[in-house]
Amino acid sequence: MNIHQHHRLAQLVAGTALLASCVGAVARENPVDSVTNPNKLEYRDVEARRPDFKEPFLRDGVVSQPARFKQVAAGAASTQVRDVLGQPQREADGSRGREWDYNFKFQLPRSNNYLVCQYKVVFDNSGQAVRETIWRRKQCADLVAKAGATAS
Repeated sequence: MNIHQHHRLAQLVAGTALLASCVGAVARENPVDSVTNPNKLEYRDVEARRPDFKEPFLRDGVVSQPARFKQVAAGAASTQVRDVLGQPQREADGSRGREWDYNFKFQLPRSNNYLVCQYKVVFDNSGQAVRETIWRRKQCADLVAKAGATAS
């Protein structure tokens, strides 16, 4: 290997390391979507260690139809939410009231691929009526909104 090839290889290795560190930093950042989650409610993250990479998916969800979420709106009873969405993955007290967390999986339009979406239902102080619903990702809220518009 001549000096020019060695110098080029060193540049390539340094550039690759820089790119990997930037991608790693971006991947660790998970900003709150101020459009769909203006109150900055928290969601649970998944952490993976190197041996876990053998698993096909670290977060999975129940396959669902986006149009059905039209039935879950402010004022809906907790019993109606459970009838429409099923048992929540997690129930906990949050900053704005009792929270039910769900993971759903939607088939992407014109695709055989799925998107896993985290959904939170927040109840009023009585714990009996929906105060608000929040999607963690705008892409999920958009899929549901489009399905609701075509179902109307």
